[in-house]
Amino acid sequence: MLNARSLVNKFDLFQSVVCNNDPDIIGVTESWCSSAIIDSELSLTGYDLFRRDRKSQNRGGGVLLCVKSVLKPLEFETSSSFVDHIFCKVGKLVIGVCYRSTNYVIVGDTNNDNLCELIKDIR
Repeated sequence: MLNARSLVNKFDLFQSVVCNNDPDIIGVTESWCSSAIIDSELSLTGYDLFRRDRKSQNRGGGVLLCVKSVLKPLEFETSSSFVDHIFCKVGKLVIGVCYRSTNYVIVGDTNNDNLCELIKDIR
C-alpha cells in the first residue's frame, strides 16, 4: 500500500519500486488523479488498473488498485456512497483500497457512516 500524494508526479519512482518488488497487488491512496489523467498514464505492464478519482474540485483523494493480469481480476461494484474506494475480485477473493479522509468539508459529515455501509456491502 502506498500513499502517493499525487502519483503522476512520482510515477517513474512508482514504476521502479514495482519493477524491483514485483508485487501481485498494489494499492494506492491519495492518487490525486482526475478525469484529465488517462489510464495509460497510470498503467503498469502486466497489471490491470482499477481506479476511482475523487469527483470534487478539491485536490487530493482518489484510489488505485493494480492487480497482476494473470490473476484475471474483475471489478467489484458496490452500492456505497463512500467517496474513495475501489474493489476487484480474484476468484472468490474481494480485494480493495479505501481512503478515509478526515476533511469533512470535502467528504461530508456522513463519511464514517458511509464507510461502515461500504464494509457491510462487501461482506
